[in-house]
Amino acid sequence: MSMVEDLEVARDASAAGQRVAIITLGCGRNEVDTEQLAGLFHREGARIVDDPADAEVVLVNTCTFIAPAKQESIDTVLAACQLKDDGAARAVLVVGCMAQRYPQELADAIPEADAIIGFDGYPRLPEIAAQLLRGEVEERVLGVGPAHPGSRTTGAGDVAPGAAAAPPAGVRRDLPLLLAPPSPEPAHPAAADAAAPAPPRDGDHLPTQDDLDRMPASGPRFPVRHLGADAGPRSWAYLKIASGCDRVCTFCAIPSFRGRFRSRPLEELVEEARWLAGQGVRELVLVSENTTSWGKDLPGGRGLQPVLLRTLAQVEGIDRLRLMYLQPAELTDELLRAIAETPEVASYYDLSLQHVAAPVVARMGRSGDHERFAAIIARARELDPHAVFRSNFILGFPGETEEDVALLGDFLDEVELDWAGFFTFSVEDGTPSATMPDQVPEDLARERLERISSRQERLADRAARRFVGRDLDVLVDEVEDTGPDGVRTFGRSHREAPDTDGEIELVAPDGAPAAVPVGRVVTARVLDSVGVDLVAEVDAASAGGSRG
Repeated sequence: MSMVEDLEVARDASAAGQRVAIITLGCGRNEVDTEQLAGLFHREGARIVDDPADAEVVLVNTCTFIAPAKQESIDTVLAACQLKDDGAARAVLVVGCMAQRYPQELADAIPEADAIIGFDGYPRLPEIAAQLLRGEVEERVLGVGPAHPGSRTTGAGDVAPGAAAAPPAGVRRDLPLLLAPPSPEPAHPAAADAAAPAPPRDGDHLPTQDDLDRMPASGPRFPVRHLGADAGPRSWAYLKIASGCDRVCTFCAIPSFRGRFRSRPLEELVEEARWLAGQGVRELVLVSENTTSWGKDLPGGRGLQPVLLRTLAQVEGIDRLRLMYLQPAELTDELLRAIAETPEVASYYDLSLQHVAAPVVARMGRSGDHERFAAIIARARELDPHAVFRSNFILGFPGETEEDVALLGDFLDEVELDWAGFFTFSVEDGTPSATMPDQVPEDLARERLERISSRQERLADRAARRFVGRDLDVLVDEVEDTGPDGVRTFGRSHREAPDTDGEIELVAPDGAPAAVPVGRVVTARVLDSVGVDLVAEVDAASAGGSRG
């Protein structure tokens, strides 16, 4: 019996006919969780709707990565609750990372929300929603089990123990833990790449492996994903290959609520990839907290990563694979070779650098410096001349100096990344960086960000201009109806990740907008760059072919 057949269950009549909307905030991993939750409701007979104003049940899948994400989550929950007055909503459920991390605080601060549901409650969500509609639920905090194994280790450092984290500025609807969090004794790894939390001992009553891999941190088990068929054809989808994180970055709280790193087995990923291809998906975007950790907890270890890529590349209907969230400390030459040598894998390297000045990187609990990172990029370009690069950087980390910022700027000039995102340091309660000495004033951090991002913007524009005159394989993502004037068609090559980077507008040989269906892969010659976006002419033979 296949995994799909094994997971089929009888529909719960109480969910039949419910109109359910899910609002998603945060990263691609949350997008996958949302599709899994939508699949749960759909399997039970509910109707998934795109517009929350039309839904009886509204779920908000929250994010808690940094202070602005928390604020957006709070604002979105409040807006969803308002739909009980202004729309059709009868129940608002809060799920996701913020619900798992701050369940009681959310319940106290936003009494309009009907339920706050942690990861352990995901399998019962359709039942909980039905009970809410019938007025049968008394508790508002549900499904928040014990902390998953993944809390950071403690050790000596230069952080004052027991100090409270500074409150994020401007967060409304005061959440006590957010605004005045009691910090546990912080950890500050004495060396970069500190050891992961100790494994459980015999007799420890911890979640089973099946629980850890598929239920709490990852959401419901595949294959109950629902891609939103009402929204039309879809050319790409995220494939979450793992959940959790074992690293001890001093600015990040994810391990404390997402748990330890857990790889999904290869055979499960292949089956999901086949299912997605059957739904019309042509590009799989592989995501996890640390994609380069995949396999370390499986027989064969991280050496399986090239096998994963080559196996997924053989799935019928899949034209492109793309890897996101590559940890430089874990990036092996074998994986670089597999990316370069597997035609279906996009020559796209999403490197999680965060900074390049060695003292800052070390205080982040990470390893590397500008020379090591530049060497990784040079090696990737040596193996893969078509390679493009993305990374993210934090400005204003505690202890950062003007010399560190200047080094980052010089690094960007040297390596010429195609894409880069910049963020100011965000104090996260319970993390070592929250109480580190030499905190950088917020206005100075913002000034540094603006200075560096302006520098990178010019570099990114120049990187885009280098593609003018080149032929690219473009996957069509969207055909926009412009009324009497026809359509505008947009797609992406190996250079652009969905939801993250720019796009390519496709035109016909006569200069008119190209009319190519979503999901088709066409050959197009780049005519011009508009900022970081490109304009490309579709090859007539390619547009009329059957590929895709």
